[in-house]
Amino acid sequence: MNKEKPGHTIPSIECFISTGSKLVPLDAASERLALPGGRLPAAPQADHAPITYGQYMSSVARLLSENSFMVLRKLLKRQLKPTPKLEAASNIELIAEKHGALYSVLRLRIRFADDERSFAVNCAFSPDRQAFLKVEAKLLANLHARFGLPYLPLPFVSAKAPELMLLIAEWFENHCEFHLSPDASGAPAINVWRQSGEPRFLDAEKIGELYAQASKILTLYLDSRTFSQIYPWHHAAGDFVVDESQNPLSLRLITVRGYRPLLARKSDCRDKMLGSLHFFVNLAIRMRIDRLDGTGKLAWAGPQCMPGVIRGFVEAWETRRDNAHLPKAREIFSLFLDFSPDERLAFAEIAAADGRVEADESSFLLARLPGRVTELSDALGNFVF
Repeated sequence: MNKEKPGHTIPSIECFISTGSKLVPLDAASERLALPGGRLPAAPQADHAPITYGQYMSSVARLLSENSFMVLRKLLKRQLKPTPKLEAASNIELIAEKHGALYSVLRLRIRFADDERSFAVNCAFSPDRQAFLKVEAKLLANLHARFGLPYLPLPFVSAKAPELMLLIAEWFENHCEFHLSPDASGAPAINVWRQSGEPRFLDAEKIGELYAQASKILTLYLDSRTFSQIYPWHHAAGDFVVDESQNPLSLRLITVRGYRPLLARKSDCRDKMLGSLHFFVNLAIRMRIDRLDGTGKLAWAGPQCMPGVIRGFVEAWETRRDNAHLPKAREIFSLFLDFSPDERLAFAEIAAADGRVEADESSFLLARLPGRVTELSDALGNFVF
């Protein structure tokens, strides 16, 4: 995988598996391990064979190395100014970080004498997953061009081989996945998944800021004319990542799987009050849903997160440059509070059904929604503009 240049050698790509607390070099034993959720195309009459870490990482390294490392050269040219020569790199590393339902994520780390850069490498093997990745690359580019905001990863370079498609995008340094986990009292609390592997529960102030920023991000990317929005998203999928060492903490959204309105009828988009309330109520419901430790049972964040969700929505809603044709946040909240308790619940049930992401959420939502709507109403009644 090396390409000789007069007086220079591009370093071989080294491969590692992240265990969360450390990096394990890919060796004869670990390369035979099955990739979580990974499948290779097989003959029509046969089941799809599982992908091993060796197949996965060697395929990516081979694609990155082809044609004198053309993909990496394009990446450096797009991302770094002035553009360093790849021959000046001291190390090139691929680190297997995450495996989702649609594709797996590697961290590409390129080290130079006085600099180090990391990139996210999203990998898709099957044709259907490659189609999703192609859509995501387009959505990321379009949303960056349209909104010019820093909360989504910048897409840099795409590459494709017969069995593999890559999208190399911005890596949010020091940002970690987080999930609801039982704290010492057994109550669900935000646990940041740090590289050390030690649990890191956020305090109440940081939890409020986390939910405020997540709510703000999704609201800022709303199309206020069609009510198209980033959807689906889910805390359980680790879609948001946080750097809680900053003050205030830094939150980013690392994926955009789709962008469309959730209103049942296109004609509803013309009713700006209805569309605005529908967006807010669904946001307030979905923001509280996670799975314990990311993959466990469905769980609700506690009501203490609601002031943050509301604050983030208001901050984004009131500062949008294109919201002159929209109702004010105060008007949206007043309409909801003017409903009877039964009307609020009925509206929330419709919004929750329109925004459902996973099939098994329905019974979970319906059983708990009355209490959550009451908590939302109380939080709105106590919110101070």
